[in-house]
Amino acid sequence: MASERTPLLPPSTGTPTPVDNPNPENRAHRLNDVRILGAAFFFIFASQSTIQTLASTVLPPSIAFNAAGTLYVSFALFNLLIASQIVDRIGCQAGLFISALTYTIHNCGNIAALKWTGNEFVQNSILIPTALLNGLGASIIWTSQGVYVAKCSTPLTLGRYTGTFFGFMWSSGVIGPIFSSTLIRNNVEKVAVFEIVTIISLIGLALLAYIWKFRPEPSNPWNTTSLPDITAPIAEDGPAYLKTAKLCLTPSMLLLMPICYATGFEQSFYGSSLPLFIKTDTPSYDLSMKLYLRATLGLIITVTAFAIGRLIDRFGARPMVITSILIHVLCQSLLLFAHPLNNLPVLFTAYACIGVSNGILFNLTQKLVGTLFPPHLLSQAYSGFKFHTSVGTAACFFFSNWGLDAAGIPEMRIWAPLFLSLLVASYAGVRFAAK
Repeated sequence: MASERTPLLPPSTGTPTPVDNPNPENRAHRLNDVRILGAAFFFIFASQSTIQTLASTVLPPSIAFNAAGTLYVSFALFNLLIASQIVDRIGCQAGLFISALTYTIHNCGNIAALKWTGNEFVQNSILIPTALLNGLGASIIWTSQGVYVAKCSTPLTLGRYTGTFFGFMWSSGVIGPIFSSTLIRNNVEKVAVFEIVTIISLIGLALLAYIWKFRPEPSNPWNTTSLPDITAPIAEDGPAYLKTAKLCLTPSMLLLMPICYATGFEQSFYGSSLPLFIKTDTPSYDLSMKLYLRATLGLIITVTAFAIGRLIDRFGARPMVITSILIHVLCQSLLLFAHPLNNLPVLFTAYACIGVSNGILFNLTQKLVGTLFPPHLLSQAYSGFKFHTSVGTAACFFFSNWGLDAAGIPEMRIWAPLFLSLLVASYAGVRFAAK
């Protein structure tokens, strides 16, 4: 078996070199490792997304929104200050495993908070610290993931590799909610549902341990593309923790800010606000329908992820952002004018629209970050990208309380223009960044 520090190289006999084979986009080097990584994230985020979806219903909304907002503020700050340094020091494989432990801890915090129903002080005392810790872990795991996938691919195949990873990961949004809904319909206690999905998430930890201990470092021998030096403002002699902050101020990253914020707002909106359109007098029915809607979202994102990567590689960024804008025009029109409260056809269509848009934006931003910045700054680039995305998500979570009407339903006269404005700004940023 190859050493952990030895990159996988193609066989020496009869294998073309990069010079002999000028079409690296035809190479699927280390793609199976990316699939294993996606499977690990499947188990971890099947648990995390299910618990996050249920939290706003089984916990007081203020507790759930504050905990989620705290997590993403922590996520943003740690991305800016230390995530890239940690990944550079311990390696992306160790970073993946160690940071995944914080998701298990936060899941356990949600279980404990649910057991203290009625005592909001204790619930906050449990969830705020575990959310802060999970924010640190999230900053490391997503920086590690971006570096790992980018180093396994080439700039010409990064869309395909990213789509493969997210296809596996986002399928958790189908299986997790359906599984949890089945448990709830069979009268399994909510605490037991949280405990079961948390135990299942340990399979993901085992897969990440395998990647860390038994797979070589990520590499691709056909990745010979040299990128222009667009990072002159980043001084190499300053404090290490300022490296990501300086990269966030480079023109390329500033141009990507709107699409980062659009992606973050989408995440928060479908995770916390959109489920509030289900509101009947039967709590178990509400929970089940929210999980089925989340499963629909997961299915659409999964299909989009597997399909969109090659399209992004082929057609580029700008047509993809235009597609997302048109999808949101349809989605926001439905939520604004079609009376979405407990209207399942409208809500299933809205979830499907957001699923396609989110699949496009996630894949596109991952590819743009991986191709606009040189390899030696990948960890800082992905940390900076996640900083902006998490700031957007945190802002949306904290804003969600003010984005509700008197009946506790999302006020679409606020949300619709906000989303469309962000996406138009995203198109302008991508148009110049991807030149």
